[in-house]
Amino acid sequence: MDKTRIFTGLALSVIAVCVILYLSTIWFALVGLALVLFGSSEWAALAGLRGILVQGGYAAVTVALAGLAWWSVEAGWEWLPVTIGVVWWIGAAASLATWRTRWSGSTTNLRLQVAGLFALVPAWISVVLIHRYDPWLMLFLVVLGASGDSAAYFTGKRFGRRRLAPHLSPGKTWEGLMGELAMGLVIALIGALVFAADNPVAWILFVALTMVTIIASVFGDLFESMLKRIAGSKDSGDLLPGHGGILDRIDSHLAAAPVFMLGLMFLHGGYVT
Repeated sequence: MDKTRIFTGLALSVIAVCVILYLSTIWFALVGLALVLFGSSEWAALAGLRGILVQGGYAAVTVALAGLAWWSVEAGWEWLPVTIGVVWWIGAAASLATWRTRWSGSTTNLRLQVAGLFALVPAWISVVLIHRYDPWLMLFLVVLGASGDSAAYFTGKRFGRRRLAPHLSPGKTWEGLMGELAMGLVIALIGALVFAADNPVAWILFVALTMVTIIASVFGDLFESMLKRIAGSKDSGDLLPGHGGILDRIDSHLAAAPVFMLGLMFLHGGYVT
């Protein structure tokens, strides 16, 4: 890793901890929405939308849907936008195996533009709900993603032989995935001790949920890789030195957050208070 990437990563880590632990949920939601809007601009560009006005219109639709998701939460239907996100990601993950045919043709860009709304909005409302329930759980999710990415990188670099998805992301290997899962299991066990230590059943379910969340994060990463490959772009943007764009940093959480939140709903009786 180069020094620029390391410095940016450390700065982002400090900012993330401060935002998660020291902001109220409403301010956290607004900061998250700002990130989503940056991400929506990058997604729009990758999906063929050019020009400030057109991308602004896409951002406006994103905000409108985010407002609708917020209203559903206030109405007591918090499960709805989260479930929509999980169901969409199941379909999106299934489509990756045949992405060359599933995501091709004259309507590809339009479908990718719609896909962005399903990816971004449920992820946003999910992290808001996680934060509202317990900011430390939100921090746990961020640590899970960051540690998993690092483990996958170093394990893949040292032991990587078999490519995970050569036509989507040549740098990812099965060995790197195993390293990510191993690190994830360690983080999951620590998380279970912190968040579910008084209930053996909840302890097991929390570990299982964490591992499923890691797998979901991989599909989020691969879907963004597919989006960039279709667009012929190496990164989603250049806002973050050494890291690319906003989407390059949050891609795994787009899938992981709804899965993690839906699992928490089941673990805590089907609702979040």
